[in-house]
Amino acid sequence: MTVQPALHRQHCSVAAPTQLWLDADGRLAGAPSAGAPSGGGPRSSATGADTGTGGWFTGLLHGDTRMLCRADVTVNGFAPEPATVEASPGGILRVRGLVRGIEGPTEDPAVELVQTWTVTPGAVRVSLRLSTSLEALDAEIQVQLAADFTDMAAIRLGRYRDPMQPSSADDSSLRWSEGGKTLTVSAPGRVASGERLIWRGTAGRGRPLEAEWQAVPADAEDAVVAGPLPASRRVRARPEGPLGLLLDNSLDELDGLRLASRKAPDAPFLAAGAPWYFTLFGRDSLWAARLLLPFDAALAAGTLRALAAHQGTKTDPAAAEEPGKILHELRAKELVLESQALRLPPVYFGAVDSTPLWLCLLGELGRAGTDDAAVRSLLPNAARAAQWLLAAGEAGSGAAVGNTANGGFLSYQDTSGHGLSNQGWKDSRDAMQFRDGRQADGPIALSEVQGYAYQAAVETAALFDAYGEPGAQELRDFAEALKRNFRERFWVQDDAGRFPAMALDGHGEPLDIPGSNMGHLLGTGILDTAESRLVADRLLSPELFSGYGLHTLSRRAAGFWPFSYHCGSVWSHDTAIAIRGLLGDGFTEEARVLAEGLLAAAGSFGHRLPELFAGVTAAESGAAVPYPASCHPQAWSSASAVVLAQALGVAF
Repeated sequence: MTVQPALHRQHCSVAAPTQLWLDADGRLAGAPSAGAPSGGGPRSSATGADTGTGGWFTGLLHGDTRMLCRADVTVNGFAPEPATVEASPGGILRVRGLVRGIEGPTEDPAVELVQTWTVTPGAVRVSLRLSTSLEALDAEIQVQLAADFTDMAAIRLGRYRDPMQPSSADDSSLRWSEGGKTLTVSAPGRVASGERLIWRGTAGRGRPLEAEWQAVPADAEDAVVAGPLPASRRVRARPEGPLGLLLDNSLDELDGLRLASRKAPDAPFLAAGAPWYFTLFGRDSLWAARLLLPFDAALAAGTLRALAAHQGTKTDPAAAEEPGKILHELRAKELVLESQALRLPPVYFGAVDSTPLWLCLLGELGRAGTDDAAVRSLLPNAARAAQWLLAAGEAGSGAAVGNTANGGFLSYQDTSGHGLSNQGWKDSRDAMQFRDGRQADGPIALSEVQGYAYQAAVETAALFDAYGEPGAQELRDFAEALKRNFRERFWVQDDAGRFPAMALDGHGEPLDIPGSNMGHLLGTGILDTAESRLVADRLLSPELFSGYGLHTLSRRAAGFWPFSYHCGSVWSHDTAIAIRGLLGDGFTEEARVLAEGLLAAAGSFGHRLPELFAGVTAAESGAAVPYPASCHPQAWSSASAVVLAQALGVAF
């Protein structure tokens, strides 16, 4: 079994669609593993670490491809010894190293090299500054480069290509190309044979030696491009301390994740996350936009328009496409993950929740009253999405597959044989299980999806009434029936009381163990006041609240494991959605407790919120424990800072 590379100690700078990943010491360094095949074929490691068992990776990435895999720097043949790595706003990573191989008159280090990496969409500029305490030092700075153009899917499996030969080179630039992908490195007058950049000069006390080079990656075939930056935005009163730092860092991360699709280049959205999900994801991009709506309504409108441009038009089981359905993910080419038996087409619709979430966001944008033109222009898309919603609820598993056991509920089942087996936000293969650890059979009806569907129907009915569109009453009838059926079928009981099950399996049997999914029901309207109270109390119990955030699965479940992706870990956005729902239903004190826990967790990660972290409790550890393969930045995690701040009294 392949384990994803560890990411928690790495340093990254993101300016969509470009990413820079350095190792824990601030190096972009790679060397072929012993006995690696030649000719650009895949190999197990490009770093010397065993990436197939959770090692790190580095590189300059653009879209879904790692382009630059090596940039080793030396001074007079000595590699700088790492000292610090500092991140600054504007996509800057500053790496400070000491060249200890060059001796001075005392035992103190005599030479320092500072590398400043500045990442912008489609470019990385690297500045080098060599300082010394010596009166004069004849110095040679050398950067050894290599490019491999390894696909992101291969990286996730720990399979890297051998470095490629440049397609062209002169004394000013190097260029690699393959298909529609190119990488150009510029350093006028400094390019030598063997893909090396060389600067020679004399440095002295107070007279540093400075150099600079630039890398420009491009992919003419990628499905996404850089998105327009947001207009100026301000927090009414920026909080001080850890909360202020979290907000500042989160907003900077979100700016770096802004993309647009080639089909709708004027419609910005947030890439789901770095490094694996650097593209348009229906669920992720929608939730990020919803969490940010009080702060950035323009992003909500852009996200809706971007997804509308790719709305389903036909029935295609291989892509899980249905008329009116909103996509799950968009890529330039097929995504193949052999270890998970996945083959996802470039436009894949395998998500049961993207369509109701799209309708929810449109309704919320309409109620906000900030972009009437955008709402009005999307009404035809809303009508098609609403028809999918009604058909999916009636069929029980989408318009294409009937499910009499779960009739009246939105459910899912992969019929292609190579798509996602779970199609809610907990989409790993073991995510849906019973108390005793048994895996649930499909088709599966998720509890939170019924909440989304209820809110979507109510919001869309109100929208149709407001704009004089037909179909409102049919949606209201659907919502009332769904609410009634949900109360009858999803609520179960254990020794701690009643709670809504995570899901119904393909036989209509409720999963008999609490999960964090119930937090998503809050604020949707599908629960009454007493039911919301039961959910709030269960969420704040030690069974689900770790002290830092919500466990994805009850600690009492046989399948609980704090380092499981969806069966015991804590996801930042999952907790934030619960906070949002608690606030919406009037549970302000409970929302504050969860927000304070999540803020404490952020302090463990440099005042940032990763995709997820381990479900080790605050009682077990004085700091939140990383989940090594967690992405960062992740759009809905960074956006969670806004909801967290609202729960702690910040107005936007």
